[in-house]
Amino acid sequence: MYDFIAYRIPNENPVKKVGKFKAFKKSDKGFVISNFDHSKIYTFESNVLPFEQEFTSHFSSEEPHCISKEAYLKSGDELIDLLKSNELKKVVLSRIKKTTFDSKLLIELFDKLCVSYPKAFIHLVSSPLFGTWIGATPETLIRSSGSLGFSMALAGTKDKSTGKPWKKKEYDEQQLVSDFILETLQIGGQKEIEKQGPYETDAGNLNHLCTDFSFLLGDHDPIDIAKRLHPTPAVAGLPQKQSIELITNMEVIKGGYSRDLYSGCIGLIEESKTQLYVNLRCAQFFEKYAYLYVGGGYTKDSVSESEWNETERKSETLLKIFEML
Repeated sequence: MYDFIAYRIPNENPVKKVGKFKAFKKSDKGFVISNFDHSKIYTFESNVLPFEQEFTSHFSSEEPHCISKEAYLKSGDELIDLLKSNELKKVVLSRIKKTTFDSKLLIELFDKLCVSYPKAFIHLVSSPLFGTWIGATPETLIRSSGSLGFSMALAGTKDKSTGKPWKKKEYDEQQLVSDFILETLQIGGQKEIEKQGPYETDAGNLNHLCTDFSFLLGDHDPIDIAKRLHPTPAVAGLPQKQSIELITNMEVIKGGYSRDLYSGCIGLIEESKTQLYVNLRCAQFFEKYAYLYVGGGYTKDSVSESEWNETERKSETLLKIFEML
């Protein structure tokens, strides 16, 4: 029984491989993937078998638990009250959305995503270890080339079609993530840090606010920098430790569901360069269903209904492509 990966780095050709996932060791090179809290990190050993002929979808034994809109809004209101009353500045509250999808179309879906979202990191992974997932993420965690490192703060979201101006809430959210990345790089000893932004960037049907960072790696391993950055406030919150504890309480303990690979790390580690992304706009697949993982960034100025609507818009990144197949 084989595992499978297919991925497309922006501006490069797709890669499809057959092989086996194994537990990640720091010395490993190649494709890597982790879950949200880094308790599971895998790397991939490939063989020479043809991907299209061998591909098999591996389905997890249990389907994810989806909470209702009513439950999400209730949790959102509780979260906003907490944000107004203590030191928490931001928390990302996620949910899972179920829809029908024929898993026989997965390779076709991957190929269509590559065409539809040229600026995203596209992936398809399948293994008995975690099931079958597809994603089209716009967010770079860390990229390195030679002695240079790059990262981004991607936070603040609006529907591209509305044409409405950015609100203070979105700018504040972007600033929180940007400040965290800058401070983390400074504390980690990175030198010659340069910052550009925030500016507006598009990702499918959405616009985001983005700030780019470049810096010297020095003698720092890009993987160590990635571990310090992840999970950023764009997918967890601020302060980092308290927000992760709150996410565990609200999502896992009360909500009864796990993020699994959603908002984990995914990408490539090579000798001379590293390209790691945050696993967003992703879904887990079963024979006849897809479970889409989405999240809303809550601050004290959030409105739960608006955050719900934002998660709906984020799900459309994949849903619009589903409808083309």
